[in-house]
Amino acid sequence: MQLLNFAIGRQNIDLEWPDDGYADLHNHYDFSQLTYVPAEARLILSWQKSSGEWAKNAAAQTLYLLFEGVGYMQVKARDPDYPLSEDACLQSICRTPTESRDEFENIYFNVDAQHSYDLTLYFQSEWGIKVNADTVRLQLES
Repeated sequence: MQLLNFAIGRQNIDLEWPDDGYADLHNHYDFSQLTYVPAEARLILSWQKSSGEWAKNAAAQTLYLLFEGVGYMQVKARDPDYPLSEDACLQSICRTPTESRDEFENIYFNVDAQHSYDLTLYFQSEWGIKVNADTVRLQLES
């Protein structure tokens, strides 16, 4: 999978893009929506800027990851012992080898990530998304 216009940040909770662009998906954004369009092999993941004072300088009001050519997607169930509010808080994002598709909790540092690797997003309530696609693009809206 090719990350077109961004990279995963060194903290594994953030995204970076040219011209010093930065988005902290753990602290500054709340996950809001997953939209999968099977007929188009397209997945859209959406975040909204947090309402907390700590997020006032966040890069955009809404942030999207747009996956095209989705060939694999897995969603791990949330732990019902966590409050629903924890579903919106990202714990980690990283690229993972396809042979690790059953693992969601482990963080892989992406120094040597291959194009064949999945993108894994894991949330505080222990639910997660693992996806492999041709490309993924970051879109920001003010």
